Amino acid sequence: MAEKRPRIVVVGSLNVDHTLRVPHIPAPGETLTSSSMLTCFGGKGANQAVAAARAGGAVSMIGCVGQDDFGARYIEALQSEGIDTTGVLRSATPTGSAFIAVDDHGENSIIVNAGANHAITPEDVEHHEELIRGADALLLQLECPLAVVQRAAEIAREAGVRVVLNPSPLSVAYLGARFVVDVLIVNEGEAAQITPNRNLREAMCRHLIITRGAESTLCITEDGVIEIEPPKVTPVDTVGAGDTFAGAFAVASSEGREDAIRFANAAGALATLKAGSQPAIPTRGEIEAFMRG
Repeated sequence: MAEKRPRIVVVGSLNVDHTLRVPHIPAPGETLTSSSMLTCFGGKGANQAVAAARAGGAVSMIGCVGQDDFGARYIEALQSEGIDTTGVLRSATPTGSAFIAVDDHGENSIIVNAGANHAITPEDVEHHEELIRGADALLLQLECPLAVVQRAAEIAREAGVRVVLNPSPLSVAYLGARFVVDVLIVNEGEAAQITPNRNLREAMCRHLIITRGAESTLCITEDGVIEIEPPKVTPVDTVGAGDTFAGAFAVASSEGREDAIRFANAAGALATLKAGSQPAIPTRGEIEAFMRG
C-alpha cells in the first residue's frame, strides 16, 4: 500500500437497503414469494465511500441521513470503517431507503426512496468545502440533488482536485445540464445516452471509463482506447458492484497505479460474490490477493 493514503471525499447518498431474493425479477402485476431478506446499509454515495476506505483511502463523506435510529446507526457504521463523518448532516426527513429484488442469476431491480438524501443543499456542501479542497479526488453520483453534485464539482475544480463522476441513476436533468469532470464512469447503457460515439468532448471529461459487466472494460482517453478484461466470476448479487468499482478506482488512480482499472475490476467482481451492497465490498488485501490468484 502507498505510504500516504489518498484523501477521497464522497458527496452522495446514504440509504438503508432491504434486499429480497426472488426466483426472477417480478413482472408488472406479478406477486412473488421471497426466499430471504437482508437489511443492510447502502446508497451509491456511502457504498463508494466504504469501497474507497476498504481499498486503502482516507475517506470523508458528505451527505444527509434522518434523525431516526437508522441515521444514527449509519453514522456509527461509517465511523467503524474509519470514514470521517463530519460532513454527514441530520434531517427531520427519514433516512433514505431502497427495496431491491435479486434473482437467481444475480440480476436486480431497485426502487429507491430518496428521503434525507434530497434534504442536502449546495449551501451545505459549501459549509464543508475545505474537505473537498483538501482532497486528492472527489467522488460523485446522482442520488442527491443535481445542484449539490454540480456545486461540489465546481469547488473541486476551482481547487485543482480531480473529479470522478458516476452519473447514476442517469437523469434527464443531468443530460440537459452536463458539467466538466475529469473522469466519467458509466455502464454501456449510460454511455449510449451520454455519448453514443464515445466522444470525450461530448462526454465533457478527459477520461471515459465504460464498464460492461463480464466483457472488457473500456478506458478512453485522448491517447486512444484500451480494453481491460475483468475477472471471470459467477455472480451471487450484483448490487453495489459498480459503486465498488468507482470507490476502488478513485483510490488506485489517486495512488498513481498503472493497474487502477484492473484493481477496480477485481474489486467490482469480488463484490458480486456475496449478498448485499456494503457487506460484499472487499478489503484491499482481498483485492490484491484476488489479483495475484
